[in-house]
Amino acid sequence: MDGERGEERRPMDLRNWHHERRWRPYRADLHREVARLRAPGFARYRVEVRKDELDDPNWEAEADEEESTRPFSAAMATIKKRVESRKSNPAGDVLGWTPSSRQRLRRAPPLLHLCLMSLVKHGEEIESLEGIPDDLKHKIVSLLCSNRKMNSRILRTYLNGSTTEIHLTDCSWASEDVIQDAFTSCNINHLRLVQLDLSGRCMPDYVLQTVLDKSQYSFPSLVTLSLKGAYRLTDNVLSVLASSAPSLKSINLGKCSLITSCGIISLAEKLNLAELYIDNCQKIDVMQILPALETMEHLEVLSVAGASTVCDTFISRLMHACGYNMRELIVADCHDEAIAAFLEASGGSLIELSLNSIAKVEHQTAIAVAYACHSNLQNLDLSFCRQLTDEALGFIVDNCSRLSILKLFGCSQVTEQFLEGHSNSQVRVIGLTGSILDEMEMSKVVTAVSKEKSLCLSVILIP
Repeated sequence: MDGERGEERRPMDLRNWHHERRWRPYRADLHREVARLRAPGFARYRVEVRKDELDDPNWEAEADEEESTRPFSAAMATIKKRVESRKSNPAGDVLGWTPSSRQRLRRAPPLLHLCLMSLVKHGEEIESLEGIPDDLKHKIVSLLCSNRKMNSRILRTYLNGSTTEIHLTDCSWASEDVIQDAFTSCNINHLRLVQLDLSGRCMPDYVLQTVLDKSQYSFPSLVTLSLKGAYRLTDNVLSVLASSAPSLKSINLGKCSLITSCGIISLAEKLNLAELYIDNCQKIDVMQILPALETMEHLEVLSVAGASTVCDTFISRLMHACGYNMRELIVADCHDEAIAAFLEASGGSLIELSLNSIAKVEHQTAIAVAYACHSNLQNLDLSFCRQLTDEALGFIVDNCSRLSILKLFGCSQVTEQFLEGHSNSQVRVIGLTGSILDEMEMSKVVTAVSKEKSLCLSVILIP
């Protein structure tokens, strides 16, 4: 019975859930129910066999038959059959894609992007950023960092005023004194986002400690912090940081090579994090921090890419504790057949998919993406997947009718046969022509616009 309305709660109908307003407060219940309904299809159960069953010659066959009906197992079996068929009959291994003869028009880059790049080209002439809207100011500074045009004078101009965000995507040019002066010149009480990436040279413990010592809650409003590549930071400062930024929800410590499991456990105990990035932190054992992660009820994004201790047990326990709330999990060392099976089993709802730098992505993955993800997929990153042929890419693009962004950085094998031959007029291919920096910035702009238009359900698999 519903306590407030005195009505009997109807059985859950997942298709109509979002169309009935009175069920909206129970969104968390929906996620739990979805996880409960889907879990049997992906779980692998250890069969407990009684002694009297060991003499029954049919029990193993029955167990195998039950396992084969589960979605992931069925998809994996399909992929293996394709692989065997391809080995036995290489001549018959064709996707059936042929280039279109229709002439294609090349899209011009947005005018805003061209203007910003022109401004960055003459960055040394910038005297002031006063009067520029904050969002444009952040884009200009990010572009200056990416193009190695940032300096202390522009930084002072950037921080002059009541800014609430700092976007420094590359701090390798800065010294320790520059960073200390930067925090002295701005009102840190108002900061909600701080990005100081590649700050290993300028961010040892004592620099951050000096800033944090200003008051008990040095960053009372800070929600997002990125210190990616701060290789001189240690666990000692993380505990103080957690106490000084009680509102922190997202932290990126990727490639902070001195951070250990103890530091992450300390953060988890003091903060209610929604996003945690600890990729390529070689001193962190994910199994040691797993109990702390299991207590993080609001964890939505976790990156443990490059962690050698990631295993089935870690994934299973993490999904059991946090899976109903997770929207992005970044892991490492994925097998190509397993990726294809996963996509065939549950790729239909994906809007964004990144297979960046997974060397084994090839024929089977192309089929899985084209067939399983064709209805909703809008953003696809296949950068550095060099085993994908023109035919495979054309097959994907022509089948995924809603695809609008395709990233192909590092795919030198792609030819004009694909670029001029595919028939998807709305897709924008990024990463093959022009300056690599220009293409990367274009990728950020286009991706940001795409994400603003739709709720993004994404899977990122990193080798």
